[in-house]
Amino acid sequence: MKRSRQKQKNEGYLSLEGADASRIHREWQMTNTLWALTQRVVAFTVILLSLPLLILLYLPVRLSSRAPFFFRQKRPGFMGREFEIMKITTMKVGSDKVSSYEKGVAIDDPNVTWIGRFLRDTKLDELPQLWNVVCGDMEFVGPRPIAPGLDRLLSERILGFNNRYLVKPGLTNISQVSVLENALGDKTIEDWRLRFEGEEHYIRHKSVSYDLILILMTSLFMYKKAFQRVFGAPEVPSAGVLSMSASEDGGVGDERSEHRLKKVSDEDVGYEQELRKGA
Repeated sequence: MKRSRQKQKNEGYLSLEGADASRIHREWQMTNTLWALTQRVVAFTVILLSLPLLILLYLPVRLSSRAPFFFRQKRPGFMGREFEIMKITTMKVGSDKVSSYEKGVAIDDPNVTWIGRFLRDTKLDELPQLWNVVCGDMEFVGPRPIAPGLDRLLSERILGFNNRYLVKPGLTNISQVSVLENALGDKTIEDWRLRFEGEEHYIRHKSVSYDLILILMTSLFMYKKAFQRVFGAPEVPSAGVLSMSASEDGGVGDERSEHRLKKVSDEDVGYEQELRKGA
């Protein structure tokens, strides 16, 4: 048994202890459908259409970061199997060696380049992950693939966190368009508890219609962010968007600073209750 576990570790598998194995067969059926094939075709088409943009970004990224255009890293995916993701480089050369960055990077961090701030804010740095969709390692919607160090931390601190590996990782999910910024430091765990609620809801209610809604929301989010960055328009919260609130003192243990799901529009309260109940 010990030898078998060591073999799994060497092959890039993670422990799924605590995961609900009854969901695995259902996930296998759901991912081998016409919708999965459609996503691969669409992803390849978008890559071809995005080539002019990638060429345009090449020099600014290379000159500002002094690093390769693509950032590559192995991350856990479906059933814990490791795969290599690609992102457009947004940080200065050598930043990938800083272990603390695995838990998150503030957009105003001095190691984030000027073009990197734009790419991170608009999520355009994730564009190369369309190739992961083409290869079948990812889908358009699903839990975001996270760095190994952060994954180990969250698996230890959040009950059932490994359930997120019962579906393929995704380019986007409800947290991408609802949680405004990553919480860092002492707030990381509470921030991810909130994000994991959304992931659990998606896993339990995974469907083509759910995917299409989140893809549309993500497209609108990226358009709004790009417009604000280019034209300097003030950011106005959209109705129905989930946001995080915390007290000014930032204490994690304080009840006032607890991260919570908050609706901007009263008519969306019903959906919030459904989200919490489903997760």
